[in-house]
Amino acid sequence: MSVNLVDWYKNVSAEAYVLPELPEGMLPINEYDQVHVNVSGGADSVATALVALYGYRIPKEKITLVHMRVDGDPNDKTKRQLFDWPQTDDYLEYLSKALDLPLVTIWGDMSLEERIRSRGMFPDSKCRFCTSYQKRDVYAKWVRQFNDCKILLLTGERSEESTERAAKNVFQIHSAQATGRKDRIVHWLKPIKDMLKIQVRQLIADYGIELHPCYQWVSRCSCKFCIFNTSAEMQHTSKLFPDDWEYLKQMERELGHTMKSKNGGSHSLASFINEDQISLFI
Repeated sequence: MSVNLVDWYKNVSAEAYVLPELPEGMLPINEYDQVHVNVSGGADSVATALVALYGYRIPKEKITLVHMRVDGDPNDKTKRQLFDWPQTDDYLEYLSKALDLPLVTIWGDMSLEERIRSRGMFPDSKCRFCTSYQKRDVYAKWVRQFNDCKILLLTGERSEESTERAAKNVFQIHSAQATGRKDRIVHWLKPIKDMLKIQVRQLIADYGIELHPCYQWVSRCSCKFCIFNTSAEMQHTSKLFPDDWEYLKQMERELGHTMKSKNGGSHSLASFINEDQISLFI
């Protein structure tokens, strides 16, 4: 008897990553009215969607892919598209069609560039306002439109990525939860927290999903000029987006603050990728 490998993987592969038991405080999966999967376009968010759909077998009509743009409204010409990958919108449309799941794209009133300028500094590892203001707060505001419902938010953080993420709980009550008159339950689960990078990539390959084009140049699908990019990755993006690269270097001069640090000192973007050897503010 022949076996369709795609169907076999859909029955087995994602199920291997279902948690053996749900965390204390969670409702049974079938009791949630809506399931929001936070998708950046990165591999971890794709794996999260696959585990939700084919592992936990959440009905498609309950799942929404939710993406937060950090550059704000792409149709607003006053907001330079400086940090979002230009390929992401098309990639997420592809993913939405491939998984047959609806996609919602949201953004805040202030772009990341505007946020940086208002604070007079770039985000860093200790103050990642690029994530907190441009993503988490934007989602929290958006989800408050829903009342009298039970919502499960799924995100793709993994312990392997950092000690900070390893220390985070796999489940928590989201800040947007509201009891009483609004009666909005918002639970937050990180279903692939224990998965390894190699498992994430294999899972995506098993289901025939293509990766975001940015993986040709960087190891993480975050901002195209991410504060965590290596020198080699920043060299790639500087060549891909030369106008934005020059604009960022000018921003550093205007703010008197650099995006990157190296060997204990703050370095201009130019020196970080060895365009020159001049370091600033050491």
